[in-house]
Amino acid sequence: MKDVFKYLRKQRQDGKGHLIDKHEKRDKAEPRELFMISHRNLPDEKRIRCSMALLRKGKQPKLKPTDKFKLLPFSDMDGDIAEETHFFIDYSTSQCVICAEYNDNGPRMSDLEFYLRSVAGPSNLRIAKATEVAAFFTNTLEDTLANMKNVLHMDVKFKPSDLALMDSDVRKNYYSGMENIGKMLKPKFFRLETYFQVPGSGAPVEINNEANNWFRDMLTVFKKRKRNIKLFENFEVRYQDNEGAEKVFNLLKGRKVLSIDVDTKADLKNKEMYVLVAPELSQFIASL
Repeated sequence: MKDVFKYLRKQRQDGKGHLIDKHEKRDKAEPRELFMISHRNLPDEKRIRCSMALLRKGKQPKLKPTDKFKLLPFSDMDGDIAEETHFFIDYSTSQCVICAEYNDNGPRMSDLEFYLRSVAGPSNLRIAKATEVAAFFTNTLEDTLANMKNVLHMDVKFKPSDLALMDSDVRKNYYSGMENIGKMLKPKFFRLETYFQVPGSGAPVEINNEANNWFRDMLTVFKKRKRNIKLFENFEVRYQDNEGAEKVFNLLKGRKVLSIDVDTKADLKNKEMYVLVAPELSQFIASL
């Protein structure tokens, strides 16, 4: 990690940057170009403050002047529109812990991992061949596997392009039908929504062994091969536990979150964002 940021610092000192297109090897995919805006090592805290940008491609937004009811195109300006994501790396434990700002339009966790891996990888520094990201969950896979009795409702969503990136046995055993549909109809998204009870009905639900086995198998895949998690846009299952209570498992929204109130109109600098996040981040690191 330190070698990666030493390289990026040298690039910036030379007046350069390191831009990576995450979708470079994908046919007919919109570019997803990333570059590090800034980073600062905090050796006393064993942390690195970082900020990464995503160049916005495709249809560009427009600007409304304060005193006029019209829209001005951003294309009249020189340059590209970019979305910024602040993130902080703690290396005080045996593994690096990343706390990343959630920006719906900006770089996501998968982008941060891809960028750092690409810089460290065979095409650049040649000091790493692979990286792995594990997410901290509030509703754990283990608890759900141990307490799940009967699946009631499933809502799963993913992109056809991400289907091709799933482990081959996962794609073949659980989503082979969708793969054929994708080749024929070329949809933007797949969404699998299934109900195993009549909505609003109080009638008892029979045990659905097939759905239960499918859900357990998927949770086992996510537990052992976490790389498949980031390939889903949504994965939510409502189930009945061993006590008869209804619970919801959400693969993506159940992640550990530090909630900080900020002024959405304020353009917070990386240091200002860090000052807001640091106390809760320190508490979380101490709890590991």
